[in-house]
Amino acid sequence: MSQGLIRIRGARQHNLKNLDLDIRTGELTVVTGPSGSGKSSLVFDTLYAEGQRRYVETFSAYARQFLDRMDKPAVDKVEGVPPAIAIDQTNPVRSSRSTVGTMTELNDHLKLLFARLGQLFDKETAQAVRHDSPETIYAELAARAAQAQDPRLYLTFPVELPANTSAEQVAQWLSASGFTKVQAEREVATPTGPRKVLDVIADRFRLGNAEKARVIEAIEVALKRGGRLNVYAEKPSASDAAPAEFEQWRFSTGLHCPDSDVRYSDPIPSMFSFNSAVGACDTCRGFGRVIGVDYGLVIPNEKLTLRAGAIKTIQTPAWKECQDDLMRHAETAGIPRDTPWEKLTPGQKDWVIKGSPDYKGKWNQQWYGIKRFFEYLESKAYKMHIRVLLSKYRSYTECPTCHGARLKTESLLWRIGSHAEATAVLPLDKRFMPAGVKWTRAQLEALPGLSLHDMMIMPLDRLRQFFDRLTADGPSAEQKALQLLLEEITTRLKYLCDVGIGYLTLDRQSRTLSGGEVQRINLTTALGTSLVNTLFVLDEPSIGLHPRDMNRITQAMHRLR
Repeated sequence: MSQGLIRIRGARQHNLKNLDLDIRTGELTVVTGPSGSGKSSLVFDTLYAEGQRRYVETFSAYARQFLDRMDKPAVDKVEGVPPAIAIDQTNPVRSSRSTVGTMTELNDHLKLLFARLGQLFDKETAQAVRHDSPETIYAELAARAAQAQDPRLYLTFPVELPANTSAEQVAQWLSASGFTKVQAEREVATPTGPRKVLDVIADRFRLGNAEKARVIEAIEVALKRGGRLNVYAEKPSASDAAPAEFEQWRFSTGLHCPDSDVRYSDPIPSMFSFNSAVGACDTCRGFGRVIGVDYGLVIPNEKLTLRAGAIKTIQTPAWKECQDDLMRHAETAGIPRDTPWEKLTPGQKDWVIKGSPDYKGKWNQQWYGIKRFFEYLESKAYKMHIRVLLSKYRSYTECPTCHGARLKTESLLWRIGSHAEATAVLPLDKRFMPAGVKWTRAQLEALPGLSLHDMMIMPLDRLRQFFDRLTADGPSAEQKALQLLLEEITTRLKYLCDVGIGYLTLDRQSRTLSGGEVQRINLTTALGTSLVNTLFVLDEPSIGLHPRDMNRITQAMHRLR
């Protein structure tokens, strides 16, 4: 801020007694004094209020209706006050949608980064899924053919025909289309009935003997006619008389996995935001939690046995019949009734909670389980006493669909970074397994990079280490834009760690933060905006800080100048 003076004349706000004061701009000015001496009356209720009021007055009448209006302070004259921003210790946030990531705007930067730099992995096979072009397919064919000692390749594309198509009709179609041979034939089920699928040969050759232009042309024809490319690589046979065996390599256009036949949509920023309907989990609507049965309240004392009343809900006279059913069916199923709950095996606990594995709806012949018991109560929730009973055993529980990640499964399949960069900041056993995928734990640990939720649950200081190692690869113009984005993320993470809150995580709810933490987050947000000629008013910025961190907060305030 340029050097100048803020002149206050005749300040009488609250307990101020006609105070005259000059404050130089472009400097750090500290206002101290005992409690009740008028510090806040001068700084917040006079200086900040007047600066904010004058700034709001510059907007149109239409815009001012959406902004908080501040009353004119009791003062004769205030000159030279710039637009003001107050960074205090109050935490006005009450919504569980607000997190550290949304307060610092890091979530906004991360969703842009994932939409531009993310790499997609199939939810069934864990294979990388990307946009294939004839050039990339040729490069992949060359690599695979070199490993397989240049086998004979048959480039084919699939064609669907009615199931009752005769061999003569197939031959007639082939000749009319300009093709002569079919590599394989199979029948698939579709919603309209069975269909015959032919793998028609577009070309065949050994890659080492074929010109690149010929291979590219065959790939383009196959992709144009069938949308997919199935390459049959002939395996070496033990003898000439033995029938040929083939290994199949699949390729396709767009974000499509040819092995699992799952097609994905192109990434957009809103797909990685839990505050958008596009990316938010459909079950919890982006909150990460749902109101459900808390089995910690259903079984409050794990030292009790089933016979002694471990299941608290069914111990009343009204539900004694359910306790009798449990005892009878537990004896039949071989479940210990006189063993403390905490000593039962996971399978035995699962039987009590979920009921018999082969339950067919006959409640008097099979154990229906505590879960179905509560589902029955839900169906009777129109009765007041049932609603009262349910309220005793309900609480916020982790969303069963997204496992607390707040996002849809498709949004959690995208990853950023390499395996080494991810392993350096997050142990393999701590990686988040998205709900709805068919991966094994080994497949997850072999994947490169981190998913968005992995970044959300990491402390900020570790996340900063990850982004310090990350670089943007791609076309020059796009690379420059990504580099600017990475620099902004790295700068904000640096500020957060510099003011001593590197232990927080991005998914930490804002309403659980202390006043000092909120103030330091707001301070880093102000640093990230790079505002000039602005008056920043801070309320005890050192509160809650260890003495060794005082130098950090002082340096952060110096940057505001």
